[in-house]
Amino acid sequence: MNLKPGDEITFEHPQLRLGYVSELYDQVRDSSAPKQLDLLNRWFPGLFLKERQSDGTVKELPEYIDRERMIYVTRYHGRLYLGSEPRVTQIAGRLIGTASSNQEKERLAGEYIQKNTARRLLGEIELLPAFLEHTEAMIDELNETQKKQFHYLIYMFALATADDWYARTVYERDEELYAMDEEVFDSVIYNAFFQITRYDHEGLVYGFAWLLLGSLLRNQCGRLTRTFDSSFVPLFRHFSEDGSLQSSLHYLIAPQDFEHYYTGDDCDQRFPGYEWYCDSCHAHLNEQPGFDDHLEFWQCRACGSINPISESEVYDSEEHWRLSQKTSSQEKEESSETTGSE
Repeated sequence: MNLKPGDEITFEHPQLRLGYVSELYDQVRDSSAPKQLDLLNRWFPGLFLKERQSDGTVKELPEYIDRERMIYVTRYHGRLYLGSEPRVTQIAGRLIGTASSNQEKERLAGEYIQKNTARRLLGEIELLPAFLEHTEAMIDELNETQKKQFHYLIYMFALATADDWYARTVYERDEELYAMDEEVFDSVIYNAFFQITRYDHEGLVYGFAWLLLGSLLRNQCGRLTRTFDSSFVPLFRHFSEDGSLQSSLHYLIAPQDFEHYYTGDDCDQRFPGYEWYCDSCHAHLNEQPGFDDHLEFWQCRACGSINPISESEVYDSEEHWRLSQKTSSQEKEESSETTGSE
């Protein structure tokens, strides 16, 4: 694919569906896209599929080996086929956007898969990092030219998808298969585009990850957008004695009855007595909802900048901070000059 930033790109009815999103990756590789179950397993390996042998026994896949899978298939001569459930291919096809029919029973089964997957991504803390690592590994298979093309392609895709979605009537949007609520759609596209416009490798990975999650989980992705900001950092601590709804409601009624705590290595602030300010807009981060200095990074609620929270970012005074910024800028200039002379 010969694509440069600034080239005009036309998408024919772009949709936030896994089949369309995954095809962007194949376009920059000039390769054909896998179909249905193979495509699902490409981006979410082992999360859905468990191989069933021809004799009826089940072969565990290496990823998430002790986890329950939602879809059972049989591999024969290198290709995946259905196990005992004949509706699986159609369900998967609708989830990723390659099947056109829409039987109610299969739609409900697909929604159950979406709901279960979102719940597991939130409840099983190792799954989301594993998905992000896998997405990064897939992107790292691209060479540097392909990565630049891929970045521009998903940049334009996010814009085109937003324009196309809002160009449709409310009725047309509501009639779409696995129709998305406006709030969820906006959150997914915003989170993806925020990362894409960071113009760095991590932003490319996170931006594409949001497109993948939103395109597969649809409305169920709202659970993730309410829990994580665009860089997959948890948004809020949940104050509760035992994690129950009743305890949470009690906190809202009488917060003075609860001690604010963190479930990490200590029970107090990580940096007690320190005030944190955004490096970009200088907003006071401590006052922003959900701020927690135990987090490694915090996304400023005022301007959206990502701020590292670590001991190396602690300064005795504003003058000390300004001096460090000046020194860092000088070191970057010197490094650039040295690289240029070589």
